[in-house]
Amino acid sequence: MPILTTSLNFTDDDKPTLLSAYSLGYILTQIGGGFLADRYGAEVVISATVGISSLVLLTLTTWLTSAATWTKAFLVLGIVAGPLFPAGSAAISANVPPQRRAASAAIVDAAASAGTTMASIAPMIADQFGWKLVYNVTAIGLGIVSVGALSIPKEGRKQTMTQLPQSNSNAKPVGKYPVAALFAPAALATYICHSADNFTKYSVNAWTATMLSEKHGASLTTVGAILATQEAIGVISRLLIGMLGPATASFSQRGWTSVVAFAIQGLALLAAFRAPSALYASIMFNISAVAVGAHSVGFRPIYFEASPEHAGSVSGFGNTIASLASFVGPVLIGSIHRGW
Repeated sequence: MPILTTSLNFTDDDKPTLLSAYSLGYILTQIGGGFLADRYGAEVVISATVGISSLVLLTLTTWLTSAATWTKAFLVLGIVAGPLFPAGSAAISANVPPQRRAASAAIVDAAASAGTTMASIAPMIADQFGWKLVYNVTAIGLGIVSVGALSIPKEGRKQTMTQLPQSNSNAKPVGKYPVAALFAPAALATYICHSADNFTKYSVNAWTATMLSEKHGASLTTVGAILATQEAIGVISRLLIGMLGPATASFSQRGWTSVVAFAIQGLALLAAFRAPSALYASIMFNISAVAVGAHSVGFRPIYFEASPEHAGSVSGFGNTIASLASFVGPVLIGSIHRGW
């Protein structure tokens, strides 16, 4: 954002407007996007949303220069990004056998964390080669993904819908529309877990650097190293726990897995924010990152298992609620951060 501000002469008032426009669009389309993925196929929704994102990014580097037009473009980017999470859930539910869904969820979560890590180095690349190069390369990559998404097999849906393990098949059929599935007990519990996870994740991401610099006087290099290490450990833990964890489990087992992970995560973060040094804080952050990986075999696969034929709709509804928690977290922590 600082590079864009300098290049395009954005004001300080323009920056929060841009970011809030994306967030607003993201919230608006998750439920509808999930329903469309369930109804017409995840491959169609993923290809369309990613393809439109590619075109918008190319437009930003070519024609749009004012803050007002960028705000509208960011709103569009948020709108088309909203369906991706539920569409991904629908794709896994329809095409991945039950015994491999937890591992698939772990891979998706790890990829998302890896993307966050890559995004953190984008400003350095933009500083050397210009922000337009970063946007254009990203647009090309999204275009390739858009075409590749159409290769997701369509024949896997009927095969995997009938393969749900008996321990997880206690939900009754919910029919053509997903109203009952959205408010099933397992789904409601998953929404709570997802919201708690997002609240914690976004709060930590927003305030860790500030805490390390203000409380411990850590340099920017030290802060960057701590944050990068934390993200890397998070990626590795998701992959390892997802691959080595139970292939199939009951809702209760998955729930208790996340309960234990939340407990370890909370204790580690409490110790991190009360740490006497940046090094001790870093160790605690890393322990928390390991615990987060357990959610890949905890609450996350319930999105696929609670109602496989409506996985997109359930995921979209849950991620909408969790997204609201991700906004509340940083604001709440910011209001009390002087107390650490």
